[in-house]
Amino acid sequence: MLKNLGEKPMDKQDSYCRVIQPGKVLVDHGPVTMTIQAGLQGQPFTKAAEAGAGLVPHLLAELVRYLSIARLAVGDLDPAKDSDYPVVLRRMAGSVRMLGEADFTPMAAVAGTFSDLVKEAVVAAGSDRVVVNNGGDIALHLGCGCVPFRVGIISDLAEGRVTHVFDIHPGMGVGGIATSGLGGRSLTKGVASAVTVVAENGSLADAAATAIANAADCDHPSVERCLAEELDHLTDIRGHLVTRRVGILPRAAVEKALSGGLERARQLCRQGMIMGAVIFVQGRAVMWPDNLVSPLFRHTGF
Repeated sequence: MLKNLGEKPMDKQDSYCRVIQPGKVLVDHGPVTMTIQAGLQGQPFTKAAEAGAGLVPHLLAELVRYLSIARLAVGDLDPAKDSDYPVVLRRMAGSVRMLGEADFTPMAAVAGTFSDLVKEAVVAAGSDRVVVNNGGDIALHLGCGCVPFRVGIISDLAEGRVTHVFDIHPGMGVGGIATSGLGGRSLTKGVASAVTVVAENGSLADAAATAIANAADCDHPSVERCLAEELDHLTDIRGHLVTRRVGILPRAAVEKALSGGLERARQLCRQGMIMGAVIFVQGRAVMWPDNLVSPLFRHTGF
């Protein structure tokens, strides 16, 4: 998880990394809280997970140096200058530009980009099965022969309860999963209870989840909005109206929000940015493609 980036200086006392089970490492460094799970030929591979953990302080230090750039709208950034930036910022900006929304900042893809880069380090260390969970923004790698990865979907971020699942198999091409919406750790302009996106990598999924959640919107007296800085004084979208809270919406308003989110998901699928999305608004759901998830039924975990 990445929040309040730049709020305090980072030093060794802020860094925390420990093995919580064979092949699985917890990283808690400044604003980053991340788990890294690594395996090789069906066995835990702790050293590879630790190799990924070691990259986190370096990524964060690089981004903090360019934080003023990362907080600018991508429409104000010159792509020709990307080579001047560290890889983490280049990836963030590249993913956000694919949305075609000039007022988004690279920070819309920060957590997913961190997950991607850590995943790549773990793969480079020799792991054939990697799952990096950065506060819900997930990057994964499943080599040939690896067991599937079961994804649990939360349909209401305020409740935090897994209600649906789907399995990712090797060869599907899914490398990133991200969730956004009202009640999550980021601000939203829409009314979605939750939006989960799958994509080729975590950076793309992160940016797209934010955009789809924004598009899942409606005008109704039950929707209360405010300036972003009223909810987060460190926000990168100062001056933008965001959703503070949402009361009970009538069915027509829910359907309008679902329709807006679904159309944005279709657009991003058509242009190849994402592979699918599921959108929840107050107990109702739509998804694209329509077989993306299945009911949880007897499953209680994954």
